[in-house]
Amino acid sequence: MKRWLSILLNILSLLLFGLILWWGGPDAWQPILNSDPRLVVIAFLLYGVTGMLSGLRLKLVGEGLAGRPLAPWRRFYYVNMTARALGLILPRGLSTVGGKAVGLRAFGVSTARSIWSVLVDNMFDILCLGVFALPVVLYFQAIISGTTLMLFGLLIITISLLLLRWEALTRWLVPILNWLRRFPWIAKRIHWEDDIRIFPPPPVAIKSYLTTVLLSLTIAATYYFIAQAIKISLAWELILASFAITQLSLIVAIAPGGLGIFDLGWLGLLYLGGISETDGLAFVIAQRTFVYVFVLLWAAVSAVLSLTVRKARGLS
Repeated sequence: MKRWLSILLNILSLLLFGLILWWGGPDAWQPILNSDPRLVVIAFLLYGVTGMLSGLRLKLVGEGLAGRPLAPWRRFYYVNMTARALGLILPRGLSTVGGKAVGLRAFGVSTARSIWSVLVDNMFDILCLGVFALPVVLYFQAIISGTTLMLFGLLIITISLLLLRWEALTRWLVPILNWLRRFPWIAKRIHWEDDIRIFPPPPVAIKSYLTTVLLSLTIAATYYFIAQAIKISLAWELILASFAITQLSLIVAIAPGGLGIFDLGWLGLLYLGGISETDGLAFVIAQRTFVYVFVLLWAAVSAVLSLTVRKARGLS
């Protein structure tokens, strides 16, 4: 992306978020001040679990593609939470892909393998949520019920596990990537080594996918308890459906933390789900506020855990 276009899109995202804050006004902050501290703690702990699961998946994918152990889980957790913390102030591409790739590079993985490992790590999110998008659209159009949406989810998980077991994704990716290498513009920006493993072996891929499913459910549960903490009643299936779409919107969001696009996505989907404008604005502002604080606190925890690994190595 051209530098001027990237700057323009970041400015527009910030203006969009500023518009949401102005639209909500002082009243949108009142539920945060009156939130239930017990439910906030539950949301905080759940968000901590999401970071741990994300670090575990990065370890599974990184070591699965490298074909060897790289580092203790605590180091991967630290890399993941550091990338999330950087994502609060840096563009998503730089913080998410660049931050994690630098971490893997510190574990002795080549640059090409590091970048590809991070892309495959993100690919599991797309696989988990992308195929769930169709039933979510049907749900928001009131064609299917929340119960049917959950059944669709179980069916999709089962089919995805079978595809991973049969290595179907690997067989599809190889010809696609080889075809993309014919285009110089793409080859210069997305390059990989000839001997690089395209996808983790089936056992690792299945573990990574199941970790992704659990990760997605835990993030959705975090949002659910944030809503409960500020005394806004949101159905679980509405939270899950909205989360699937808004999380996918981060693919095109380049502003730090997906600022603007992510928040507008939540606001629009909650409105489609029958939530009032007042409650929708309060939730959007609350989840952004709480998650910012959660990220910083858990990043500090991950840094302390990473230091224990260094001490253990120093004594050995």
